[in-house]
Amino acid sequence: MRLGHVELFCRDCSVTRDFYVEVLGFEETEVQGGKFIWLRSDVFELLLRPGSPNGAVKNYAGSSLAAVIYCDDIGEIVERLELAGVEQGPPDGSPDCITFRDPDGRWLQAVEN
Repeated sequence: MRLGHVELFCRDCSVTRDFYVEVLGFEETEVQGGKFIWLRSDVFELLLRPGSPNGAVKNYAGSSLAAVIYCDDIGEIVERLELAGVEQGPPDGSPDCITFRDPDGRWLQAVEN
């Protein structure tokens, strides 16, 4: 068994797509039926689907699920987030990581490896 992909339900798939592609560097690989957007980062795939995501929780640790992104330069990710106007949450245990939310309120963490 292996994990196939993760589906993210989005209020506006185009807005969420722009965040993951333009800010985080994912690649758009396919659009199905004009509304289902496939994204890839290395071997990891996301499918953005129209939907109603649950209300956002106040902090990273209170989330029921979060994605962790590995990067070579945390400073570059911080800069991209700041340019996009994305507010960071408090670090989650390490000064080499940051927490932030996507346009639908899902928590993510970036870790320098």
